[in-house]
Amino acid sequence: MRQNDLMGRVSMTDLVERFSTESLLLPDRGARVMRPRLRTVGVHWHDYYELCLVVSGEADHVVNGVARPIGRGSAFLLSPADFHAIRPAGPEPLGCYNTVIDPALMERQLAGLGPPSAGDFPWHADDFLAAEGDLRRLQAEFEEPRLGSARLVEALVGCLVVELARRQPVEAAAGRPAVVGELRAAVRYVDRNFREPISLADAARRAHLSPNYFSERFREYTGSSFQHYLQERRLRFARSLLASTSLSVTEVCHAAGFNTLSHFGRAYRRRYGTAPSDRSRRPGSPASGDLGAVTM
Repeated sequence: MRQNDLMGRVSMTDLVERFSTESLLLPDRGARVMRPRLRTVGVHWHDYYELCLVVSGEADHVVNGVARPIGRGSAFLLSPADFHAIRPAGPEPLGCYNTVIDPALMERQLAGLGPPSAGDFPWHADDFLAAEGDLRRLQAEFEEPRLGSARLVEALVGCLVVELARRQPVEAAAGRPAVVGELRAAVRYVDRNFREPISLADAARRAHLSPNYFSERFREYTGSSFQHYLQERRLRFARSLLASTSLSVTEVCHAAGFNTLSHFGRAYRRRYGTAPSDRSRRPGSPASGDLGAVTM
């Protein structure tokens, strides 16, 4: 199978290439493990969570504009809000277990972790090789489903999430546990959907709270107002896109969820002290065409 088919490539008109669950997952199975050997993978994002364990080779893994070396035993878990690229650091392709996880399945696992919670995505670890056995079993359950496969897949994903979460910085929880859990779900909703026109009322419904009470508790939980948090999330995403791609400022503006270029420019200058068009202030901004292609 060609690597482009394997990764579920969708519309070539997307600003940054986006991969979808539609061609990768069956309706009754929430996770799938593949075994690609990767050379260069250009900047892209997904509408699913991606868990990857490296078993051979070395590369620079660039997530949201930040490069991190990965090699045998490295693992990462990305949310649908993250974008990334892989650039080999040697002659050997990067051999890995690449796991596509349906958002509904993953968010059930995240909700079940309980307090204290792991820090924000992306998650990373450099000592995850012991998970190879669970990933092989997860792959087999997708490829040859048997009695109870759906339940076993969910259980295996849960074990992998717990083990990886235990390797992340712990996020302190404040307030009543029930409300904290609802707020955590609302924050995850914002983190996944900030590129869309979401509102405080949308997030409050996710937390099963009235908008006014949600607004108060959201500020206590995150340290900022809902609108400030949403804008900050969009600005961080926009800044990473500007540093990691050759997209125009207008394209970045709309990809990050801003309605108008003028609003984006004002917010960006207030936050970072420079115009979004000033790419020279951001080291590592690639030249056009420097993102590479997906190859076997």
